[in-house]
Amino acid sequence: MFVSTESKILFVLGCVFLATAGAFAAFGFHGPVDVLPLSKRASWAWAVEMQYYHGAGLLFVGLLMHVLGVSWLLRIAAGLMVVGILIFSGLIYAGSLGAPEALGEAVPSGGFMLMVSWLVLAAAIVMHRN
Repeated sequence: MFVSTESKILFVLGCVFLATAGAFAAFGFHGPVDVLPLSKRASWAWAVEMQYYHGAGLLFVGLLMHVLGVSWLLRIAAGLMVVGILIFSGLIYAGSLGAPEALGEAVPSGGFMLMVSWLVLAAAIVMHRN
């Protein structure tokens, strides 16, 4: 069975995001308090959770590309998920580890991208023609 390059890329990205989410979860739970203060662990856990959900979402988009075929809407949904994870979770991780607070102002834009990615994905499914 043929699997498109786009699907393979999303499967790999999804797996990488899920694997790193597992590592980040372990660090958030077991990491030293002098590196990740207790006051930052709830934010860290939220970033990990969102990375898990959207890493799995990338696997789902890759599967849809395999089943429905590659479309520009599926590509946009996947791109929004990838960039949203990097901005949302990445900046929360960075802020939790002591990055300048000004970076945190971009976190909501990453969250917005994650939300929109699911709406674009829904549109891709609705607009698909058999």
